Amino acid sequence: MTKSQTLIYELIKSKGEIDDKTKLAKLEYFCDFIHYAFNNTPISQGDIVYTKQKQGLLARNLTNDLKVLEDSGLIEEKPKYHYKIKKNTKDALSAKEQKTIDYVVERYGNLSYSELVDICHSQVPYLATKDGAVAEFFTAYNLVDEYPDYGTRS
Repeated sequence: MTKSQTLIYELIKSKGEIDDKTKLAKLEYFCDFIHYAFNNTPISQGDIVYTKQKQGLLARNLTNDLKVLEDSGLIEEKPKYHYKIKKNTKDALSAKEQKTIDYVVERYGNLSYSELVDICHSQVPYLATKDGAVAEFFTAYNLVDEYPDYGTRS
């Protein structure tokens, strides 16, 4: 699995299920941008690209990553846009990456997709990006002050 696929898989696994694709997209965004703000790299790494869309910042490869995970039998989508783990697998995440996922799931995992969209729309990475344009990861440094408890978390 790629790092972005591993992140998506772990988000679904940590929640047990995710009942909305937009919610999953926002949780992926929060993980990658918060992790970048504190660790100078997104969890997804590689050639991950986020663009500004109506619902917030969206990873270009989200739909493809979900298809790969589903085709490989690791997740299932039943009903539409409702994701569950179908098969357990060992992940390749660092302790810091897992810390970020746990933090995001605890902080945002029980919010609705519309609440997550509102939060994303209020943050600098979204506000600093033109419609349809690529969001620059360096804008994530502006998130540090929004998450003072992240740095003290063990």
